[in-house]
Amino acid sequence: MDNEKMLELLNRKIQREKAARKAAEALLEKKSHELYIAKQLVEETLLIVKEQAEKDVELLQFKGYLDAILLDYNQAFLQDEPSSILLQRLLDDLASIDSIASLCLTVAPELNVHGHIQSVLVAGDYVESEDQIHSNSEFNWSRNGAHIIVYLHHEDERCGSLQFTFNQAPNKTWHQTIEKQCRLFSEMLSAAFVRQHLLEKTIKEKQRAENSEQSTRDFVAMINHELRTPLNGLLGSAELMEDSDITSYQQTLLTTIHQSGEMLRVIINDLLDFSKMNAGMLQLTSIQFEPAILIQTIKHIFAHQIEEKRLSFVIEIENTLPAELWGDVDRIQQILVNLIGNAIKFTREGEVIFSISWHENALRFIVSDSGCGIPLEKQATLFDPFTQVDNSSQRQFEGTGLGLSICKSLVDKMEGELTLKSELGKGAVFTATIPLIVASKKKLESKECADCTHSIDGLSVLAVEDIKMNQVILNMMLTKVNIQPDFANDGQEALVFLELKDVDIILMDCRMPIMDGFETTRRLREQGYNKPIIALTAGTTSTEVDSCVNAGMDDILHKPYKAKDLEKMLMKWSCSSFSGNDKV
Repeated sequence: MDNEKMLELLNRKIQREKAARKAAEALLEKKSHELYIAKQLVEETLLIVKEQAEKDVELLQFKGYLDAILLDYNQAFLQDEPSSILLQRLLDDLASIDSIASLCLTVAPELNVHGHIQSVLVAGDYVESEDQIHSNSEFNWSRNGAHIIVYLHHEDERCGSLQFTFNQAPNKTWHQTIEKQCRLFSEMLSAAFVRQHLLEKTIKEKQRAENSEQSTRDFVAMINHELRTPLNGLLGSAELMEDSDITSYQQTLLTTIHQSGEMLRVIINDLLDFSKMNAGMLQLTSIQFEPAILIQTIKHIFAHQIEEKRLSFVIEIENTLPAELWGDVDRIQQILVNLIGNAIKFTREGEVIFSISWHENALRFIVSDSGCGIPLEKQATLFDPFTQVDNSSQRQFEGTGLGLSICKSLVDKMEGELTLKSELGKGAVFTATIPLIVASKKKLESKECADCTHSIDGLSVLAVEDIKMNQVILNMMLTKVNIQPDFANDGQEALVFLELKDVDIILMDCRMPIMDGFETTRRLREQGYNKPIIALTAGTTSTEVDSCVNAGMDDILHKPYKAKDLEKMLMKWSCSSFSGNDKV
């Protein structure tokens, strides 16, 4: 019994072991199958990763090529303007990339202003795509994904396009990179065209400004001549009439003519100086001068006006004032004449005080008056051109409103300062400070040629002048000093005359028909003519003065001139001619 149970137990154990072994074999088979599947998945995944890595490397390589080309042409477009040659080279370089089959660049007229660039440029095997291209805000991709168009812009408007055609449609994962690179090329080309457009615009504006500046210079020179020439006849005639026997009534009329002419001279000078300042034609001429002589000149200029208005004119000179200074004395005198003239004009009674001193290496003068004064609200704009305290039609004081503006400009040009203090009804105080250089104490050369003992009586003079009125004035002025001049109506006549007769001095008008004074003087100097040639010119611009010097003229007598100015000039160059001095 016991054996049977034992056998039964062994059989059951064997059965259990067989079942366990079968289960283990089944599990092993299952696991083997799962391992096989897993191995296949790993191999497939590795293949996908490898393929993706290859695509990523290709994308990176593609982007690298584009970046290199972009960098090169960014530099090229900064150095050179867009041209068909440069743009075609860019397209050819892009088409050399394996992934790109062809390119097409279109340039709208807005970017191609002069039409120097082909409106359509292509590279590679370009064939216009018949595939419908769908639109979005920035890029156009074709339906098959093998074409992309990016647009050029100017002032927020589409003004051209750049189309890339690929050998095969790029993977969707490439699109973002391609669009970014296309945007960079679009921006580079748009910027290059915009820079060229701005450059051309700037060049045109510069040329327009230069033409305008030259026109202004020509106008100033022309109007300078046209205004001063008749003024020369007017003032010259008035001056000559003063020496003739006339009645008291005629003397009154003559005085009125003379005063009106002088007033007209001041107005013309102000207008021309203002024009010259705006045209950049005003230049300073520094010479050695004596302040004492300047003060005496100022006193003489205003003596008649002070006496006529019965004012007190006080001149205060501090002992600090140097005996000699270096600067543009004519422009300093012009400033003083304007300031003191205004003080006298706006003062009905009382006094005008002119103080002059040397302060901190600068000439300082103060002009104060007991006149009507200037309202505070008008003082800020008083130095502006064409500005007056009272601009109404019922104003009491006439004037152009340029005097103070010119004074301020001149003081500024001399690196000085001009200030104003005034109260309505309590007069005005103008203070000017102009930095100057103290000159050496050597004796100044006299402009009057005081040491010259040679007489100009009987001097032979050729006056080259085309205007009959000026010829008459010149003849009468020279006759007063016992000179009988010869006349030529233009430069050509002068050359013919000088071939037959020699003269001591030539008075040469600058602007004449047939042959002007500049050309005539150049020809004479080229022929070896070495006698003094004095320019008679209504031009006062630096351009006119330079033209006289460059032509070979020795000195300049500006119109309108007076008889004494003409006599001094002849005396000066008569002395130089006989002493052998160099020309000034």
